[in-house]
Amino acid sequence: MNTTFQTLLRTSVVALSIASQTAISAPQLSWSLEGFDEPESVLVHPTQPLLFVSNMNGSPTELNGKGYISLLSSEGRIIRHVWVNGMNAPKGMAMDAQYLYVADMQQLHIIDIEQGVLVKSVKAASSKMLNDVTIDDKGVVYISDLLGGGLYRYMNNTLSQWITAEQLPHPNGLIFREGKLIVATWGEGLKEDFSTETPGGLFAVTPETATLTPYKDAQQFGNLDGVTAMGDSLLISDWMNGNIFEFKNAAVHLLFNAGKHSADIAAKGDQLYVPMMFSQRIDAYKIKH
Repeated sequence: MNTTFQTLLRTSVVALSIASQTAISAPQLSWSLEGFDEPESVLVHPTQPLLFVSNMNGSPTELNGKGYISLLSSEGRIIRHVWVNGMNAPKGMAMDAQYLYVADMQQLHIIDIEQGVLVKSVKAASSKMLNDVTIDDKGVVYISDLLGGGLYRYMNNTLSQWITAEQLPHPNGLIFREGKLIVATWGEGLKEDFSTETPGGLFAVTPETATLTPYKDAQQFGNLDGVTAMGDSLLISDWMNGNIFEFKNAAVHLLFNAGKHSADIAAKGDQLYVPMMFSQRIDAYKIKH
C-alpha cells in the first residue's frame, strides 16, 4: 500500500430565463492552488479529507502519454503532485470502495486507490473523447463521450455503448442521484473551438429502461461541464463562460462566475472545488446555504 495514502486512511481526520434570486448565497474563496497541468476534473473522497485532480498535461484530445492524477488534501495541500501517471488526457473521475475510474479519450482507466497503481485500462473502440464518470448504487460505471456522443456503461468487466449519439449528441457531466442518472450536456452543433450553435441542458436517464427525459426548465443554458450535488441542489459549471449554476426546485439560477474554462467541479460539505483548466489552478469556494 502506498505509505502516504495508508497514513491518511489511518489518520484522516443564454436561451433560458435565469431566476434572479438564488437559494445559495454568494461564495467566498477558501483557497487557490496553482501549478497544475491543464486540470480538468476534481473528485472528492467521500470519507477522507482528500481530493483527486486529473491533469491532461496537454490539449483535451492529445495522446501524449503525459497525463496524470494529483492527490491533494481538502484544505489545498499537495500530497503527491504526480500520484498516478502514464495517461493521455485524463478527465472525469468516479470512485467506489476500491477503485478510481478515470475517463481518458478512448479508454477507461481503473486505479487501485490504496496502492496508487493503474491496474487496468479498458478501451471503447467506437468512442472519441470519454469525458465524465459516475457510479450507480449497484456499482455500474457510466461514462459520457463528449465528442463522439452517447453514454457508455462498464459492467461485468465489459465497456460498451449504452445510449446512442443520436439520443445524446454531446453529453458531458454525470451524476447518479435518487435512482436517476443525471446528464449535463454541452449543446448541439459543436464547432472546432468547442462552442455550439445551441447550448446544453440537463437530462435524466432511468437506468432500468434507458429512458431519456429532459428537465423542462433546465435547457439551453450553457456549455455544461461538471455537475455535483450540494445538499438538495445540483451545481453545474459552464466551461465556455465560467458560470456556476444551481439547479433546485426544478429551476436554474446563476450562482456566480468562476472564470472561463471552469471544468469538472466537485463539492463536499460547504466547499465547492473548481478546476480552472487553462489557468493551471484549483479554486475552492465556501458556499453558504
